[in-house]
Amino acid sequence: MFRTNIDFSSPLPIYRQLIHLIKMEIISGRLSDGDQLPPIRELAKILKLNPNTVAKAYYTLEEEGFVESKRGSGNWVNYKKGKLDSLRKGMVEDEFKGFLERALSLGATLDDIKNLIKRYSDNEPKHR
Repeated sequence: MFRTNIDFSSPLPIYRQLIHLIKMEIISGRLSDGDQLPPIRELAKILKLNPNTVAKAYYTLEEEGFVESKRGSGNWVNYKKGKLDSLRKGMVEDEFKGFLERALSLGATLDDIKNLIKRYSDNEPKHR
C-alpha cells in the first residue's frame, strides 16, 4: 500500500511519519476519497508498529478531516477538495523549504537554485 517505509531512526515520531505517508498516498491519488484504510491491527502488522501508534495516526487524520471512522466497519478516506488543495500546497512548501535548507548547506547560492528551477521548468511540460 505505502510507497515508503517508516524510519525508526528518524527524530520525527512514528505516528507523524505514518500520517505523512497516508497524506502522500491521498495527494498522489493512490488513496481516493471513499477508499477504506487497512484495519489498525493489519497495518500495524505490515509496518511492524504497535497498533496504538496506528490508531493514534488514524485518530489524528480524523481530527484533521482526512479520515472518517465508522464504528464496526473501519476507517475511510474522507476529505473535502479544498482541504486536499491546502494539504498539497502545504506539503509542497515543506518539501521545498527542506530542499532549500539542504542545497544552501551544500554551498549553493540562491542564484544557483533559481537557475536550477528555471532549467527544469523550461524542460517541463505544462500541466495546466
